[in-house]
Amino acid sequence: MPYRGGRELEQVYRRAQEDGFALVASNFAEPNTLLGVLASHEEARSDLLVQVTTGAAKYAGGGKPLAGLRALARYVQAVAAETEVGVFLNLDHVTPDSVDMFIRPALAEGLCSSVMIDASAFPFEENVCATRAVVELARPYGVLVEGELGVIRGVEDHISSDEAYYTDPDQALEFVRETGVDLLAVSVGTEHGVSVGKELALRPNLARAIRDRLREAGLPRPLVLHGASGLSADQVRTLVAAGVCKVNKDTTYQYVYAATAARFLGRNANRILPPAGVAFDPITFDATGADWKPDKKLFDPRVVGKEIQAAIRAVAAEMIAQVGSGGRSIYG
Repeated sequence: MPYRGGRELEQVYRRAQEDGFALVASNFAEPNTLLGVLASHEEARSDLLVQVTTGAAKYAGGGKPLAGLRALARYVQAVAAETEVGVFLNLDHVTPDSVDMFIRPALAEGLCSSVMIDASAFPFEENVCATRAVVELARPYGVLVEGELGVIRGVEDHISSDEAYYTDPDQALEFVRETGVDLLAVSVGTEHGVSVGKELALRPNLARAIRDRLREAGLPRPLVLHGASGLSADQVRTLVAAGVCKVNKDTTYQYVYAATAARFLGRNANRILPPAGVAFDPITFDATGADWKPDKKLFDPRVVGKEIQAAIRAVAAEMIAQVGSGGRSIYG
């Protein structure tokens, strides 16, 4: 199934709204996370939405965000050609100052299915203006646009806030009406980064009120949940039932990736690292004064990479179950 664009993604969201499920939007910056979530979504027959931030693109491009975005997007497109579910790519948390260097070329080169413009830290009118400009920019390409209203506490990529500001339903309607956004990210008590779900002051009734307010005005929009890592399965299901159709996940994958690598290296440290006090030259493989050699069956990065992919796959399967997207691919 080839990589899909905004028009197909719009169909996925429409079905999610009608049937009461959500997409897990999975952030990634390199292949192991992508391949892990892709394998899980194929197995579950769930359409896959992956996300790239400017920071992830900068990392993948060796400090050059656009080069990194091209590399990551084309990698997604290549592996998607061999799948049987829809695969989509969203540009996540792009700030207004990065529109020209990130969103414009991505649209022109067909690198994304949707874009998220994050002007939520600006005053309302400035947020509206910046978001509407991206909507107008993306429309000719058939690319969906996600805006954000309200502020979510914590750090995401290079964007941070020490306080949370809940989204007001009436202001949400005004925002959608004035910008024309396709999706609306709302603040209902989640946090970016490492947060414990049971400690959050979640307001699912607020999400429901925003959804209903938009519906009543004839402007139904899929709601987006940022900062979803740390939530329990019950919390996620409650928010999906309240109108959330896109659940962002990043921190969870980052932790699972690092923890899996740490456990692997901990188990195999004495076969990868030289004994204490032994000088080892990785070019000549000479361990001065010791009869020791590293085990290539373990230090080959593909070995730990496969373990990371398997761990990501297992976590992604649980997330798919929580949002209810399994078996709901629009491609059968």
